[in-house]
Amino acid sequence: MKVIIFDFDGTIANSFQLIAEISHELAKRPGLVSDAEMSQMRTLSLVQVARNFNIPKWKWPYMIHRGKYLMTKRINQVEPFPGIAEILQTLYNERYVLVIVSSNSKKNIERFLVQHGIGNNFDQIYGGVGLYGKARVLRKILRRNNIAATEAMYIGDEIRDVEAAKQVNMPCIAVGWGFNTPEMLAAHAPTIVVRQPKQLLSVIEEWNQV
Repeated sequence: MKVIIFDFDGTIANSFQLIAEISHELAKRPGLVSDAEMSQMRTLSLVQVARNFNIPKWKWPYMIHRGKYLMTKRINQVEPFPGIAEILQTLYNERYVLVIVSSNSKKNIERFLVQHGIGNNFDQIYGGVGLYGKARVLRKILRRNNIAATEAMYIGDEIRDVEAAKQVNMPCIAVGWGFNTPEMLAAHAPTIVVRQPKQLLSVIEEWNQV
């Protein structure tokens, strides 16, 4: 049995634009998020984005809580990245154990999955994970499934996803279509960086043969 663990926002769900808009709103910045600002955000860590928005650290818990609430009201606007739903169905059919670990709420994730016809594909969903709590949850998943870190793979779109996987010695696919740019992800040395969803199946198949 091999376990594939997915981040949600920016990996499965194409929610970056919505998250940027919500962040703009919470930071009380006038106007829409420009293309230039979107591009700049992709080269920054979440901490750097918060600093650019002049959000003090003591406000982060409130902002995250409020952001999840606003996301709930607009989750029906979010689509999967092209090809992702089909890839998840293929992995499910091939009997991989599929798991989601996300800072987003479990409620939002479940609504999204059902809305897009992939609600039954995941064995476990861990929502509401703290910004830097993913390594702890990855260890919990390993214990729950009674497997070694080499029998699981984590797929995410942020530097913190790569770092979380490293903390538990788990292989990590960094995807270049989400929050951070492929170049920024590569600088943090994941197992591999992929730039298109269609590359995922071949990388996972190769890993499964090891």
